[in-house]
Amino acid sequence: MVNSSLAYEILLYINSFYFGLFSTCELGTLILKTVLIAGRYEVEKDPTKLGRDYGVLIALFIVETARLILGRKGSLSEKDTPVLFSVLLTVPSIMGVLYLLIFQVVVLRIEIIWCTLMLCIQLVEFVFASMFIVSLCRGPSYD
Repeated sequence: MVNSSLAYEILLYINSFYFGLFSTCELGTLILKTVLIAGRYEVEKDPTKLGRDYGVLIALFIVETARLILGRKGSLSEKDTPVLFSVLLTVPSIMGVLYLLIFQVVVLRIEIIWCTLMLCIQLVEFVFASMFIVSLCRGPSYD
């Protein structure tokens, strides 16, 4: 059997570094799009589009940070409640990344790569977090 606690902790550790890179790059590309590309894509007619992109990005920063902190706290203390909340926060985090991947004003090719990799990490974390919760909910085995 796979040690789901160890695999989940490794994935959280990797995601904590990747999320820092992801958020920095997404913020940089959004600022770049605001300055250079916004005039070409009818953003002047509806300026709330870029505001919505910034709002989703800031909400994603907050939700993903809370998710990573709760996941690390629950994994290290071997408690299922913080990990359960981390799994529940995975859903809005995935929705935020999907918005950045599909519904932004302009989606660059490099953003497709960043967002796809982020989604893959989140889905694998979701699987191992679910395995970890199931292993904690089972009683001790004395085999």
